[in-house]
Amino acid sequence: MNQSKIISFLFIGLLSISSSPIIARSLMSSATVISFWRMMLASLVLWIYSFLFYKNSKSLSKKSRVRTFFAGVLLGIHFILFYQAVKITTIANATFLGTLAPFFTLIYELFYLKRRYKRFIYLGMLLASIGTIFILYHDFDISSQYTLGNIYAILCSLCLSISFLIAEKVRETEGTIEYTRMLYFIAAVSIFFIGIFYTESFIVLDSMEINGFIFLALVPTILGHNIFYHCLKYTSPTIVATIPLGEPIIASLIAFLIWGNEPMSSHTIIGGFLCIMGIFIILRNRIDKDKVTI
Repeated sequence: MNQSKIISFLFIGLLSISSSPIIARSLMSSATVISFWRMMLASLVLWIYSFLFYKNSKSLSKKSRVRTFFAGVLLGIHFILFYQAVKITTIANATFLGTLAPFFTLIYELFYLKRRYKRFIYLGMLLASIGTIFILYHDFDISSQYTLGNIYAILCSLCLSISFLIAEKVRETEGTIEYTRMLYFIAAVSIFFIGIFYTESFIVLDSMEINGFIFLALVPTILGHNIFYHCLKYTSPTIVATIPLGEPIIASLIAFLIWGNEPMSSHTIIGGFLCIMGIFIILRNRIDKDKVTI
């Protein structure tokens, strides 16, 4: 895959996932129920697609199945924590702290995998981070009202970063569809078994709620996350995990346009510009895996 395609794909993925917190905030269902149906419906769609149109699909190898199991459990926990954070803290807080995965993956890649990046990669990450912090300067709140939600968001970032690192290994030998259809199913099952201890029912009959679940399955999951997992075969987990740093800007902008109660100021414009510039620098100077010819 050439560089321009990867850049285009990742930005489409960014736009897709940015709709997730907005939809979740508008739904009445609990974070666990939202997470379950998002993952279950996404898995179901991918399995049906595989059966009807993807005739060359293969089963995962034994080693890949084990890795996918752990990645799926972590992804399920990630979504429970993220949507819970969206429910009890601001969208700005939840999306910013929920996109710290590249910093966890970078630490792992630098100190364990001994990977090194071009200097511009670090510059891009710095710009993206400064831009994100800048835009949230007035909105970010660590008071007791939001503390628990902020902690949930940080923990969900940690879970996602480990899931991305596992996914990189699986994607070396497995296809995107084969991997994600099983990944989302395991995530859904994990969410169900975690949720049965405190959730009265996973059955939802309200049409608006169901439409929201379907949207979350199709757009931020199958379109958004599948793009990220696809690109993991061509670039590192840290590069892929950095792209969602733009989510707070887009999600905050959409929230402002819809509700108008999460203010957007000059900080949003300046911070958004820095963040997008940082992401662009990262994509233009990314490190490609040796086995991939571009």
